[in-house]
Parts: sequence; structure tokens; C-alpha cells
Amino acid sequence: LKYIDYDLDIKVFPDGEKRLLDVDEYELHSKIMEYPQDIDFILKENVKILVDWINNGKGPFSEGYIDVWYNRYKQLSQR
Repeated sequence: LKYIDYDLDIKVFPDGEKRLLDVDEYELHSKIMEYPQDIDFILKENVKILVDWINNGKGPFSEGYIDVWYNRYKQLSQR
């Protein structure tokens, strides 16, 4: 099992604005670590998929998922 954090994050603001973060860090690490072109392509395609999930309330961005984990957070914070 291997985990690599490619540095890219998407921040979603309360007004719905989305911002791709750490692009400069990704580009720097891409050069230093010589990410192959296929990895760059895969990452960019997955950013598009993630934005689609955000826009359409899929996966961890669905209201049901958010409610479950927010309620769990509230439970744990009261301990």
C-alpha cells in the first residue's frame, strides 16, 4: 500500500466558491520529483471529478454524509 499526497486541495467557501489550493507547491514538487506526464494527467482529471462531486453533492459532499459526520463530531466534542 502506498499513499502519496500530491499537494492539491480544493477549498469550498460558504458561498459555493471553489478554489484549487497549493498549485504552486504541486508544480514545484512535480519538477523536483519528476512526476510523469501520466500522473499529471490523472491528477488533473481527478480534480475535475472532485469538482463534479462537489457541484452535484456526491460522495462525501452529499448532505446525508455531511450530516452523519457533523452529528458524530458534535457527539465527540461533548465528551
